[in-house]
Amino acid sequence: MHRSLCRLINMVVYGVLVSGISLPMSATGEEVRGSSGAFRDLSAIESTFLRGATSKAEVRTRLGIPNGSGVSQFASLGGDKREIWYYEDISVTGVRSGDKVVQIDLRQQIVLIFFKGDRVDGYLWTSNSGPASAY
Repeated sequence: MHRSLCRLINMVVYGVLVSGISLPMSATGEEVRGSSGAFRDLSAIESTFLRGATSKAEVRTRLGIPNGSGVSQFASLGGDKREIWYYEDISVTGVRSGDKVVQIDLRQQIVLIFFKGDRVDGYLWTSNSGPASAY
């Protein structure tokens, strides 16, 4: 399990156990939510990251420093290597406790940005809430 997710879950479980209520609450009575990632709204991803045009600097400005990076190599792309930047956002969307069990609802988004040189060559975005996309 990713370290940021573990910290997030520990924070929520601790809040539930210490407070003794079904959702961790702030001093104002509002629900407390946590997130591990830098991005939330990817609704404009198709128009924001343009293949062959968007630079690494523009991606970093929009999404921040990546959570990780790597390299891909696909035979269907001529065997050329592509650099990959990995971003994730994991948010607690609900917490319930009772009968010695804590149930935590999570929303997770992951986006992989593929680069050919300094330019975006494609992306893969997945989420457990709502439709996702790729090109």
